[in-house]
Amino acid sequence: MTQSILIGALVVGLTSAGAWLLLNRGPNADSRGRQSAQLGRLRSLENSRASTQSAPVTESSPRVLTNTTTVKTDAPATVASLPEPTPYSRQLVEALCRLDQRSVLQTPEQVAEWKQNLQQLIAQGPSAVAGIREFLQKNVDLDFGLVNGLGFPSARAAMFDALVQIGGAEGIAGTLQTLQNTADPREIAVLAQNLEKLAPGEHHQEAIEAARDALAMAGDGKLDGADVAPLFEVLNKFGDTSVVTDLMQAAKQWNYYSAMALAQLPDGGGIPALIEMAQGSSGGKLNALEMLAQMSAQYPEAHAALIEQARANKVSPNMWPYLTPLLAGDLYHYQDSAFDSPAAVTGKNRSNSAHVVFGNQYFYTAPTVEVLTSEEINQRLALIDELQSVTSDPAALKALDQSRDLLGRRQPQTLAGSP
Repeated sequence: MTQSILIGALVVGLTSAGAWLLLNRGPNADSRGRQSAQLGRLRSLENSRASTQSAPVTESSPRVLTNTTTVKTDAPATVASLPEPTPYSRQLVEALCRLDQRSVLQTPEQVAEWKQNLQQLIAQGPSAVAGIREFLQKNVDLDFGLVNGLGFPSARAAMFDALVQIGGAEGIAGTLQTLQNTADPREIAVLAQNLEKLAPGEHHQEAIEAARDALAMAGDGKLDGADVAPLFEVLNKFGDTSVVTDLMQAAKQWNYYSAMALAQLPDGGGIPALIEMAQGSSGGKLNALEMLAQMSAQYPEAHAALIEQARANKVSPNMWPYLTPLLAGDLYHYQDSAFDSPAAVTGKNRSNSAHVVFGNQYFYTAPTVEVLTSEEINQRLALIDELQSVTSDPAALKALDQSRDLLGRRQPQTLAGSP
């Protein structure tokens, strides 16, 4: 399985005009998630400059991060300005986000005091929002480390959550202002989800625009080292056919991420674009074929397009092996998803991961229990039969036999977990 993903990614790189890539076996999901969570805050960031940190940094010191690469200097002023913070709210924010503290909060007393301050800040309601925004606008973060009793990895993450808990027009305004001023991919995804909690369906366009702007910055090399997967998730979660053009253009630099997002657009909105890519001769052909195989049980047009490509011998022999796990029910997943719950995917297959250095893309394939129902298995077996009936390519027949065998091995455990 892992070998299939890695070889598949290599072929894509070789067939992409001018593209170069290097594949590494990805770390496990938990480790990769922690690393990427830090990456959003540590992107080319160093310990705070002297102007923002008065205490010396030691091994146990919390890192004060100054983000100079992920600020939108031309962010639109579409949200009304908030009033000046009250002295008390400013005092509470400063206590929660102390840039001069000499060590990470560790003792039960320190943790309890920090949590109490956070609850007192939230209890201030709308009057606390200006103080929170004042801190967020400084574009610094206090990294609490991977293991702490605070419940948040950093000060900014705590302030994002506080805005949600405060809610109301002020909580929405504070969240929206932050969304419009950050280009950090994970922050954009988190803030977009927070807005959806606060005002369902009302701020999709703002989330899409934020993702577009950040992708443009990444394309210009201004987010060097960032994993932009959360931006593609925002586009496919909150977008519709209006983002298809964005995703097709992004395929030149992020071939896997863009194809995955096209496949996941609501109501099959990206399927026509994937069909167009599969019928062409561009470097995205294999990625498009993989996504059509993945979505063939859900969308008849994806099924028909895959059959037509096989019948016309448009699937080269070296591509067939990479369709094997997808025809058997695997799905592509973003390695460090900002949206998916880890519990939604069977854990034992998350190690089937790959890293494409070109575009810094992290992904893996794994079956999802909700997809592999008995009906799904029967649909996929029927598709395999149909593909075998329209091609005589030895590589195709071998790959299809392997897909059938893989489905057979999965069937007992899948049926046991099906409704």
